[in-house]
Amino acid sequence: MKWLKYGALGLLGIVALATLTLLIMGRREGAGKTVSTIEINRPPADVWTWVDDKDKYKQWVSWTVDVKDDGPKGAGGKRRVSMKDPNMDNQLVYFDAVTTEYNAPTRLKVHITSPMGFEGDATYDLVDLGGRTRLTAAGAFKYSDWFAALLEPVITPQAKAKEDGDLVTLKRLAEQSPVAN
Repeated sequence: MKWLKYGALGLLGIVALATLTLLIMGRREGAGKTVSTIEINRPPADVWTWVDDKDKYKQWVSWTVDVKDDGPKGAGGKRRVSMKDPNMDNQLVYFDAVTTEYNAPTRLKVHITSPMGFEGDATYDLVDLGGRTRLTAAGAFKYSDWFAALLEPVITPQAKAKEDGDLVTLKRLAEQSPVAN
């Protein structure tokens, strides 16, 4: 029976150590932040439509099921995005975004809130490289749900990988589409 007692204590110690490690990592500099950059062989005005238009947005942002805009485009405009998250058995989740900066075709910033226990800002900066565009997507999020906050060291790298993949898809789609007049 001693082995059972020591085994249970050992398991409890491992869980405590893992929890402490996650708590410490969740407080590191850069926690909850992502930055991804890609160059696209199209001018900023062409790339902007992929970032701004809800139907085009659905094509390059993975997991997206539906996008609903509420009100006019520009600062104060609202958007609800519904997604099927494969990390949650394809459960339908959503977030609400309010545009806080709208400088077509160079900068879009939205404040995002989700009942899944997070909120923050996503920014898209487009830089003209002489007919090409450097697009930088950046996110800065905080987790209000204690479990999501605990798992931030796991969630943020996954979000970064998704962001990188989405930008690769955007590049492919934008470069395959005709150049706007």
